[in-house]
Amino acid sequence: MTRLASSYRVSLRLYVVFSLLMAVSAAASGLLLLYLARPFIRELRSQAAAQATVLLFTGAGVAGAAAAVAGLVVGLRLAGRIRVIVRKAEALSGPASGEPVQKVTDELGALDAAVGRLTLSLDHFVRDSDILGRLPEGMLLLLPTGEVLSFNTTAEILLGVSLERFRGVPIFSPSGVFPSENGNEALAQFLKEATENQHSIHMSEVGATTVNGQSLLLEMTVQHREWGVDSTALVLLFRDGSEKQRIRDEIRRADQLALLGGMAARVAHEIRTPLSTIRGLLELLQSDQAPGSFNQEYMKRIIQAVDRQDRLVENLLTLSNPEPDASQAVSLLALIEDVLAMLPADPRVRVTGPIGAVPLVWGDAFRLSEVFANLIQNALEATPEGSVDVRIEAGPEGRARVSVRNTGAGIPPELRDRIFQPFFTTKSRGTGLGLAIARQIVEAHHGKLDMVSDGVSETTFVVDLPAAAPRGAVDSS
Repeated sequence: MTRLASSYRVSLRLYVVFSLLMAVSAAASGLLLLYLARPFIRELRSQAAAQATVLLFTGAGVAGAAAAVAGLVVGLRLAGRIRVIVRKAEALSGPASGEPVQKVTDELGALDAAVGRLTLSLDHFVRDSDILGRLPEGMLLLLPTGEVLSFNTTAEILLGVSLERFRGVPIFSPSGVFPSENGNEALAQFLKEATENQHSIHMSEVGATTVNGQSLLLEMTVQHREWGVDSTALVLLFRDGSEKQRIRDEIRRADQLALLGGMAARVAHEIRTPLSTIRGLLELLQSDQAPGSFNQEYMKRIIQAVDRQDRLVENLLTLSNPEPDASQAVSLLALIEDVLAMLPADPRVRVTGPIGAVPLVWGDAFRLSEVFANLIQNALEATPEGSVDVRIEAGPEGRARVSVRNTGAGIPPELRDRIFQPFFTTKSRGTGLGLAIARQIVEAHHGKLDMVSDGVSETTFVVDLPAAAPRGAVDSS
């Protein structure tokens, strides 16, 4: 692509050409009129003929001069408009360095060169737009002053904003894509550093908040592209960084579970056998005591404490190995009824379902009963006066879903990411393993355990399980 010099040398200005052409045309018109008037001038007296001739020549000269001035004015206006068009074409085409300079000698040559450059630039833009549209990364092209010049479809998808209305708007302005008052100081500092250093820069995680208030974690790279004369544009390439964060959290969680698995095996070996011995001996001693004696009551409390430690060991073993022991077709309604039969009767618990064609699920009924017993018991403890609703229904894509909802307590937003962590609890006597074990068991059955809460007075745990029963088998319990 040839590049036009920023200040071209013109040998014959357009307005000079207009002035000369109009002057010559006016003078030629006067002379033609004089030629056509010869028969009439010959009929006049010699003195009158001379005066008429002089008058016609003078008129032709005046007309030529007036036409020259008019041509000069028109030419100057046209030349001014052409210069504006040339400057705009040069700005839009973004000249690059290292290209040969095309010498032009007049405004029309400059216009022709600018239009040619703009046409070639548009051709490149169409080709590049197709490439940018296929990029897995979002792209924002910023002018040196920070205005958004271009973008791709991926950027709109990642940001959740239609970017067309932000063309020409500074990115950090109050009406920009990332308003500075929305807490985008880290992103602004990152771009400032990239601009000052004049080299590509990468950041694996940078927080940003869009104009519509959506908070994002972005992985961003900033590159430079020459733009105009002695200036550069910024190319922002970014992708969603939350996926990397999720993977890191999963790795951290897997490491924790691996550590717990090794610890559980040691605990089972070192503690469980002595606990069984202690419990057996206490039962023998208790049988030798008189009914209702203080010693018998003390031994009863000791046995309860031993049982609690034994359940803790059992929970650790389940956490380290949540895989089903024996799988079979399980009716969720029958399973929930069995769980409620094992728990103390409570009128606050209401069961709804099955709703729709709830399929049988394939899994370990004992393991799944642990999940629902834990969720229902937690809901009852969090609901001293409210109700606990257990809802069994058909989920999307032939899955089965059980929701356990309490109307007594919500979970604050700052705790929602921690409630499934092992040993995290808000109870004074809790172990912090119940929900962690429940999620492990559900995921071992290729399902999901999610939580939704208003943070004040309502929390719902949703267990979503895949159906693996024979075709056509549904829960009709």
